[in-house]
Amino acid sequence: MKHTAYELLALLDRNLRESVNLFRQLAECPGQRSDVLTPLSNEVQYVRAQAGFEVTAEASDFEQEQATHWSRIHRRYEMWLKDPDDVFLDAEERDEQRKKQGLPPRILVLPWSADEEEKLLAVKRAQVAKKRKAKRRRASSPKAIVERRKK
Repeated sequence: MKHTAYELLALLDRNLRESVNLFRQLAECPGQRSDVLTPLSNEVQYVRAQAGFEVTAEASDFEQEQATHWSRIHRRYEMWLKDPDDVFLDAEERDEQRKKQGLPPRILVLPWSADEEEKLLAVKRAQVAKKRKAKRRRASSPKAIVERRKK
């Protein structure tokens, strides 16, 4: 059976912790030099910590790449599911959050009616028509005709 890096790291950690406990028990035995055994125990702790750091750092890089990859796929799926009109709901929700924080609103959602929109479009069309008419008048004025002949 093949073990994963985490399983092997856990096994190593457990065995090195047991080694540290054995060093402590040895240091408590009569006639043993605790001034030598304690630093050796510290070295085993250092090796255990370094091994854990190295293995988890490598695994962390791998897992971070995996998380990034799958979060991009998940984000694309969410965007595919999302209704384009949800933008308005999100904006309203964000505006509510800003109100709770005492901040001014950033978005002003105007009430919509088809009649009002039609009136606005009619006004714009009238303005465009008025500009065209004024341009034609200028182009056909006696002064404009004389200037064109000079060129």
